[in-house]
Amino acid sequence: MKPLQQHVEHLFSAYKENQQIKELKYEILSNLEAKVTDLIEGGMTRDQAIAIAISNMDSIEGLIDDHPQMYIHRFQVELVQIALLYTLVAWIFTIPLGILGTIRPISYFLLVIVLVLGVVFLLLNRIKNDHWLNKATTYSIESCLRYRRITWILWGLFMIVSFTATTALRFGSNIWFMRPIRFDGPYQFAVMTLPYLLPLISIIIPLIFNSALRIFHKYEVGTSYED
Repeated sequence: MKPLQQHVEHLFSAYKENQQIKELKYEILSNLEAKVTDLIEGGMTRDQAIAIAISNMDSIEGLIDDHPQMYIHRFQVELVQIALLYTLVAWIFTIPLGILGTIRPISYFLLVIVLVLGVVFLLLNRIKNDHWLNKATTYSIESCLRYRRITWILWGLFMIVSFTATTALRFGSNIWFMRPIRFDGPYQFAVMTLPYLLPLISIIIPLIFNSALRIFHKYEVGTSYED
C-alpha cells in the first residue's frame, strides 16, 4: 500500500465505512497527492514531499459530519425487532424458574412486553409506503455514544447495589457473626442464588442501546441498504 493511502486509511480507522467516508477519503488522498506533486516540482525529493504532506494532515477532526441523517422508519423496525428478541430470550430464561413462585410475576411481565413489542413490530413492518421508508432524520453520534456510556454505567451501579443489598439481606447476620453459610440441598441453593441472577435480565437494556448505535450506521442516508 502506498504511504499516502496507508496514512489516509489510518486516519479513518476508527470510522465505519459509508458513502460519506469513502468520498472524504478519496478527497483527502487526492489533496495529499496534489500536495506531494507541488512539493516535488518545487525541488524536494519524493520522500521529503510525502513526509511534509502527511505531517500537514495528521487529524480529520471537524471533517466528519457529527450529525448524519438516517432512515428513521427502517431503524425503528430493526430496533424493535432486536428489543423483541432480547426480551423473548429473557422471558424464556424465566420459564424454568417458574417453580419458584416469586419469579412468576417477572415472567408474566416479560411475556406482556414480548406481546406488546411483537404487535408493534408487525405494525411497523406492514408499512411499505415509500414516504415512510425513505423518511430521514438527523442524529448526533456524540450524543449516542454518551447515552450508551451512561446506560452501561447506570446498569453497572444497579448490579453493584443489587448484589450488595441481596448479600446484606440474605447473609448479613452470617457475615456479622461470622457464621458459616450452609445449603441443605439443590432447591435451597437455587432459592439463595436466584436473587443474584434475576437482576442480570436487565442487561437487555444496555444491549439494546448498543444495538441502536450499531444500526444507526447501517441506516445512514447514503449507505447501501437491501430491503
